[in-house]
Amino acid sequence: MICHSCELQNRPQVQVVRHIEPNGACHFVSACSQVGDNQEESVRLREATRRLYSQLKEMEKRHQEEKERMQVEAEECGVRVAEQFTRLQKVDEQSKERGQQVEELQRLLGNMEIESGVLRDKMAAGEAELLKLRADGEESEESEESEERCEQLETEVAGLKEKIHHLDDMLKSQQRKVRHMIEQLQNSRTVIQERDRFIGDLEEKVAFLEAENRQMHDHMEYFLAGQEPLTPTENKPEVVYSKTLTPTSPTNKTLPFIKVIEIMS
Repeated sequence: MICHSCELQNRPQVQVVRHIEPNGACHFVSACSQVGDNQEESVRLREATRRLYSQLKEMEKRHQEEKERMQVEAEECGVRVAEQFTRLQKVDEQSKERGQQVEELQRLLGNMEIESGVLRDKMAAGEAELLKLRADGEESEESEESEERCEQLETEVAGLKEKIHHLDDMLKSQQRKVRHMIEQLQNSRTVIQERDRFIGDLEEKVAFLEAENRQMHDHMEYFLAGQEPLTPTENKPEVVYSKTLTPTSPTNKTLPFIKVIEIMS
């Protein structure tokens, strides 16, 4: 005669899960099929985890490479900005010096033009007096004093003409110099404007690289924050107990015990 407890121990164990819904409805699920599903799910989770981990490592590698590239570009841009700023300061100083030189030359030209006008007035007055003396001498006999005055006026007029000619040459030379310096000044201002634009472009590029780097860093943090471990079903509230199977039809076959797991949704 077989002991009842021994008979119970020798019975095959079948696990059935009774799932209780919030509305009170419940249904039984074979534990064997659930184990198989859990194993398949575990395999899928492991594969997904490996795939996500591989993607994560690849993203970290690309992020590090991109970060290093951006840092190099940002440093190069910073050096170029510093160099351009130094050159811009020199050009600005040269532009100010040329501006001062142009102002001095313009004042000099103004003084020379005034002097040229004075000399021309003197020459015109001398020529007029000389013509008058000659006209008076033709009507009457020229005195020795008149002849000396005419010679003096002729000498003065010739000297004035020479001075005016020399002054005109100087004026033309200085005017050419002023025009050249004005062109240089305008070119310097153009260079300054171009350098300003170039520096502005470099600063925008540096700001863009920094923003892109921050954005990539934020994406990495967001991606890493999204890799939260999945909550296993074992963490859900459950009740475990054993019970015998109830046959659905009359039979003499010995039925096994079942393990019931109630998972509370």
